[in-house]
Amino acid sequence: MTSEKIAAIGDRDTVTGFRMVGVQECSVPESPEETRSFLLEYFRDPGIGLILITEPFAKEVEDTIMELSEAPVPVILLIPDRRGTTGAYETILKELIRRAVGIDITI
Repeated sequence: MTSEKIAAIGDRDTVTGFRMVGVQECSVPESPEETRSFLLEYFRDPGIGLILITEPFAKEVEDTIMELSEAPVPVILLIPDRRGTTGAYETILKELIRRAVGIDITI
């Protein structure tokens, strides 16, 4: 089976935009626990190759994203929401780079 589907987790406006362009696996969580649940559900689906999650929701489950990011597929990509970037991706990206190369870097 190929991993060609995309999933999106975020606020209603962001998810609506993704639905309009054909992304069928979309979720608008009500709590950090629900965000984590959707993230794990999409991660375990072998048909999903990319999980898009807005930065505010990603910040709530940063520990889970760090753990899941050790697997090459699906890719978890943090995206800004309608209010713009919060910089949350920098924290997670810096940690992933530190794990990969063993040193801290400045982004």
